[in-house]
Amino acid sequence: MFVMSPYQNAFFFELAEAFVDALVVGGVRATVTTEAGDFEVDDDDVFVLMPPHEYTGLEGDAILDDPLVAGRTIGMSAEQPHEIFFERNVAVASRLGAVLDLSPFAVEAYRRSGVDAAHQPFGYVPAWDRAGSRSDRFGIEVLYLGNKRPRRLGALAGAADVLVATDATLIVSDHEEPNRASSPSFVAGDVKRDLLASTRLLLNLHQGPEQYFEWLRFADAAHCAVPVLSETSVHSDPFVAGVHFLSFEPGSLAAGIEAAIADEERLAAVGTAAYELVRSRPLSTLLDPLLAAADAARERPPASRLAPRTRHEPAGRDRTDPTARAAWRLPRRETARRLVRGGDHARVLAPEGTSWRAPLTLEHGDSIATCMADGLDGDGAPTLEGLWPWEPWRLRHGQHLGRVMAVDVSLLDAVNRWIVEPWVGEHPYVAVQLFAAVHGVPVRHVPRPLARLGSVIADPVARLPHHVAERCRQILESA
Repeated sequence: MFVMSPYQNAFFFELAEAFVDALVVGGVRATVTTEAGDFEVDDDDVFVLMPPHEYTGLEGDAILDDPLVAGRTIGMSAEQPHEIFFERNVAVASRLGAVLDLSPFAVEAYRRSGVDAAHQPFGYVPAWDRAGSRSDRFGIEVLYLGNKRPRRLGALAGAADVLVATDATLIVSDHEEPNRASSPSFVAGDVKRDLLASTRLLLNLHQGPEQYFEWLRFADAAHCAVPVLSETSVHSDPFVAGVHFLSFEPGSLAAGIEAAIADEERLAAVGTAAYELVRSRPLSTLLDPLLAAADAARERPPASRLAPRTRHEPAGRDRTDPTARAAWRLPRRETARRLVRGGDHARVLAPEGTSWRAPLTLEHGDSIATCMADGLDGDGAPTLEGLWPWEPWRLRHGQHLGRVMAVDVSLLDAVNRWIVEPWVGEHPYVAVQLFAAVHGVPVRHVPRPLARLGSVIADPVARLPHHVAERCRQILESA
């Protein structure tokens, strides 16, 4: 039985369901529960935490306080050894009956830490297959799906010219708390796989200096036959660089993208080879490590019950967008005038010294558009800001949605009449975003670095000064 918190990351639910389906195909009774305390335990039951650090981080250690439960529990993880989450898994591992990991690289790290972990390979999941929906007409040319780790943002910033030239799409997730479902900045499940199936090339960047092969990203991509361009990786077997994916040396992302998209035939061959390989390795045929761990666990005394979960609301920030309390539309007379005369009706807001790779414009129906920008952080390292699309809940938590934007002049006039306070002069982009949140104005986001910041420090987290953040909360709370 896979024991999950309802507040865990969506992808761990996808993994748990994939393993359950594969076990059932092999004739093994398996299920997923999010209500451990309500589950009727019998003498044959073995429990899986995926991953143990996330479940215990959300629901506490009570589930493992009973040594009978702990002895019957398998921890299955997919964390990179240099990350804090891996260290937390190691800390929990000593209490578990067994530990499995999807990466041989991580298994070696566990063993160096004194944990007798085993490798659980991952394979083909029929429900993930989207290869049949690919065509020669791609909705996305170059795609990045990943979090905002500084090393990744630095690599993307270094390749900004090519990312703009190739019309790349960067979907940067915020991992400050679990991403439980698809959102404007995170994709999961069918949404993710449909997106991958419509992508010409997927980028893979390591979070840190270790050349960890990102197994789960490659598994998703292979099921969709999308070719992957990755930094040099180790322990990628059975995937082979140059056959099942393309690779580049650290620091050469731009050149790697240009070389990859210049050879359409090779791209197609790599994506097809990866799909055929994963298709030949059904997950249901690769479960020996999990089954062996379960058999060993059953040799231990059975548990009688599981501790109930303790959390009753999601962890972290409230990600509910504020409800608009008013509405704004372009005045009719202005609409009519523009139909007759045409012309440019946008004003660009950006920090002084900003330069452009491509113009940020308002398309038909837009009132506000934002984009990413690259620059240097406080330590002088390249990075990106303006990462996230229109997620107005961030304003409530002291973040803005980017300092580079194009705004309809009529809307800007309305903003200037709506809020007249001293801080607006230094932060006009915040006033525009607040106005949009309160008045239900949609915002279009261009997910690539059209702009380069020249004279200000780039801030991926988009922190607001305390007094501005507090005013944002007051305005939104009054809505």
